Amino acid sequence: MSETDQEPLERPRCAVVVVNYGSAGLLATNLTHVVAESPDIKVVVVDNFTTTAELAAVERLCLEHGWTLVASPTNLGFGGGMNRGVAAATAAGAEQLLLLNPDARIGGPSLSRLREVVTADPTVLAAPVIRTTEGRIWSDGTDLYLDNGRMRATRKRASKPVPRAEMWLSGACLLLSRQLWEAINGFDDRYFLYWEDVDLSWRAREAGATLEVVRDAEAVHDEGGTQGEGGSRARSATYYYYNIRNRLLFAAHHLVAADRRRWVRTALSEAYGIVLRGGRRQLLTSFAPWRAAVTGTVDGLRLMRQVRRSPFDRLRERKDRPARPVRVLQSFPDPRPTTNPYIWMLWQALDTHPDVTVDTFSWRRALTRDYDVFHAHWPEILVTGPSAAKKVLRQLMFVLFLLRLQRRGTAIVRTLHNLELPSGISRREVVLLRWFQRRTTLLVRINTSGARLDRPYETIVHGHYRDWFANYPRPAQVPGRVAYFGLIRRYKAVDTLISAFRATADPSVSLFVGGKPSTAELREELTVLAEPDPRVAMHLEFLTDAELVAAASAAQLVVLPYREMHNSGGVLAALSLDRPVLVPENEVNAQLAEEVGPGWVHTYAGALDAAALTSALTAVAAEVPGRPDLAARDWDAAAELHLRAYRRAAALVGGRPERRRERIQAAAPRGLRSSGRAIQPTSSAAPQQGQA
Repeated sequence: MSETDQEPLERPRCAVVVVNYGSAGLLATNLTHVVAESPDIKVVVVDNFTTTAELAAVERLCLEHGWTLVASPTNLGFGGGMNRGVAAATAAGAEQLLLLNPDARIGGPSLSRLREVVTADPTVLAAPVIRTTEGRIWSDGTDLYLDNGRMRATRKRASKPVPRAEMWLSGACLLLSRQLWEAINGFDDRYFLYWEDVDLSWRAREAGATLEVVRDAEAVHDEGGTQGEGGSRARSATYYYYNIRNRLLFAAHHLVAADRRRWVRTALSEAYGIVLRGGRRQLLTSFAPWRAAVTGTVDGLRLMRQVRRSPFDRLRERKDRPARPVRVLQSFPDPRPTTNPYIWMLWQALDTHPDVTVDTFSWRRALTRDYDVFHAHWPEILVTGPSAAKKVLRQLMFVLFLLRLQRRGTAIVRTLHNLELPSGISRREVVLLRWFQRRTTLLVRINTSGARLDRPYETIVHGHYRDWFANYPRPAQVPGRVAYFGLIRRYKAVDTLISAFRATADPSVSLFVGGKPSTAELREELTVLAEPDPRVAMHLEFLTDAELVAAASAAQLVVLPYREMHNSGGVLAALSLDRPVLVPENEVNAQLAEEVGPGWVHTYAGALDAAALTSALTAVAAEVPGRPDLAARDWDAAAELHLRAYRRAAALVGGRPERRRERIQAAAPRGLRSSGRAIQPTSSAAPQQGQA
């Protein structure tokens, strides 16, 4: 047997991933052609929801051909959809990934050639020459000019003078290895549509990959098949908006300061040039291109400012700073992408404040460094562990840490995320946590309700999530959609929500439940409970920020039916995304309803039932005007309030070192030494107290 005959048996398994958005007809035409010529590849179709009829058509196609369907209840965009599809493909064992548009197709010999290239070198990001249905070259590599952000085919690049340009490959047809995909972490779903392949190519090159146009491989692209406007030259407003916006988003992520400034200066002229791709006549007959140009530019400039201030970039770029008046050790470790956004935003706000230095928690820091304040959020995580031995070791270090704090005269500040100790902990853990409570200098409560406190406290309400979610695209609202998102625990009563929803009779309403159950048993119970009702869709896994934003934005009503609700970040997340909420009736939620304005917070008494759910849906059927009033929850104000709380705690504590404590007291503004007083922001509007 020849070497050529053996090669197909040696090649890694390949999967084609296609993201569909209202294009079932194109799948039937193009994807079936690809599979017919390459029958050994696995097919994964991601359907970004458009209509029930479209989803049914895609389901029939997948069932008929044996394709894997990943159905998203919302539109995740191209990059987000691809990420979801690739996850399914790699879980099924794919080692090579063909990323393909619904309006593109590639023949068997060309796909084999791409696979040969990537098999020989898994660090290659490979693309064929892509032609239109008329045979013209549509893409064979495109240059991005760094001086101004314009683009031109790489084959037309001038040799002299050599331009400052970087090539990128179109996402209409790409092949890469699983190894490379994981190294660059897939698409950045903040782009939603357009420029995500420019960003992917850039990050692949930064990771050491080679971008290669394989000249003896060709694909066909039906230009405009998924976004054209009836054959006219004019493009959609979506095309204009995201090309304009994402040009600036890309600059914020990848360009040096001088290039960013140049791209900003040319933002309006480049926006006009992008709109002119659809011809001049459209500008006389429709206001939509003008609106897309303006909103795309404004949103892009806003994102540029926010991206440069993002917590991820700040952690990477943070440098040593001189000592500041207050040094604080937080109880959480270095934040990760899956860390509670509250922690990320608090960290970001404090990290940018000129008068506080913040360290994240490690036992080495806790036992060897001096701090003015230790700020605890969930102290129970410090006395538990994954094994009995590690739990005992942590408890021993916890005792040493508390003794050290006492000896060094370090103040302890604790944020009351929960009023009671966790259930199910050991007696020794209870003893240690109660000792910690007695040693606490000052409490921070994030609303004004609850039991009377036995020690000094400050009230600093939970900040909003608007800036955190600003980078993510938001799909249109689905009429009648009810949504729950967040970690799923028993006390959150998601089973009650599903039962109440199933008792409703309206076939036009739907329910989406997104989040990871705390136990396998709970997952099974919810799955069995929801299965008989086709109106219920569930994604029982951890939701990324993009998925959370998509789920909440598509909902007409967010329901959080907790059996006990003291503070809920989910409520603030929904309101930050301008979505009404249905929550249990209690003092906290009554205060929140008054704070944010009428129409945003709906409550029910007792257990949630179908009548309460239907009543709330009826109430929100007409869109609530404006946005929820979250002015009291700005994170810059929260940083200032936390600094004042730290200073007050340091002033209250006795002990050593005296010189440090005296310096903090001298720096504290007057009037901050009385106990039991809620700190107010420096602006004329006092913070409203409410649900956190």
